[in-house]
Amino acid sequence: MAVAAERVAARRMRARLAPDTDRLLVPPDDVNHLTITTADGTELHLLERGAGRPVLLLHGITLNAELWSPLLHDLASDMRVLAVDLRGHGRSTGGDDGFGMGVLGRDLATVLTELDLRDAIVVGHSMGGMATLTFAVEHPEVRRERVTGLGLVATAASRPFHPVLVPRMVALGGLIVERLDSGRSVPHYRFSGNDLSLMLCRLAFGKAPSAAAVEQVRASIEGTDETALQRALVGIFDHDLDEHLSAVDVPAFVVVGSRDLLTPVPFARAMAERLPDAELTILPQAGHQLMQERPQELIALIRDLVARTARDAEDAGRARARA
Repeated sequence: MAVAAERVAARRMRARLAPDTDRLLVPPDDVNHLTITTADGTELHLLERGAGRPVLLLHGITLNAELWSPLLHDLASDMRVLAVDLRGHGRSTGGDDGFGMGVLGRDLATVLTELDLRDAIVVGHSMGGMATLTFAVEHPEVRRERVTGLGLVATAASRPFHPVLVPRMVALGGLIVERLDSGRSVPHYRFSGNDLSLMLCRLAFGKAPSAAAVEQVRASIEGTDETALQRALVGIFDHDLDEHLSAVDVPAFVVVGSRDLLTPVPFARAMAERLPDAELTILPQAGHQLMQERPQELIALIRDLVARTARDAEDAGRARARA
């Protein structure tokens, strides 16, 4: 009976179309491909489109740069939009230094420096948001020199688990690392194209997502290197920046879907309250995959942040002129 219900639900899921947005899930034909090599030999792949104020986009665990395609279509009309494949994801390789959050934060600093980006808006989704915060805390000089605003999308400043579960998750992370370091395998579920995989990916979305968006996530998970996935997951288990957020004195927006099951609203609210200059937005009926589900609202938040940082720069210039 349960199997039959799963098949019916999956069939209905595959039938959902969103003609107005599904076409935006594919990268534009004129997108550029860049490669940056980090100090430990990782080759980071980026998609680039447009010119103007740089907007740097970081995806979540098991995802890839192409999931930012709706923003590559729209924002690139007047901005330079760059979407990064995080190490071990998409077309980026892994390196000698592993996949911890500190390494991802350092990769972000490397991208900003190697491309000589200035006045950049950095937008991170899920694990990409955690990496963005790690960068902001651990590389303040690069942040102050090159970044004027942060977008934190469906993410958290600490482990997105109930406090009761934290010790168990930390212990699980230690066990995974021990097994991987000793050369033993870690049990895992491969997200092949069956009904169960589709329904599990459906949990990352809010109300009535399109089949194309859900399948895009499923295919990305299936294509992610297993070692990168497991070690990056351990990095999330170790993630805890709550006590450092007061030092991230840069304008920011925090956005979360009301139906986000992976990084729920309380984590976003707590993060926004701790950051010195952050504005919180909760999108009704949305889930975790906001760049696919609600790209126009996300684009509006980025444009608002760009305008906000421009006003801040003008105010600072006038204050210096009066001094």
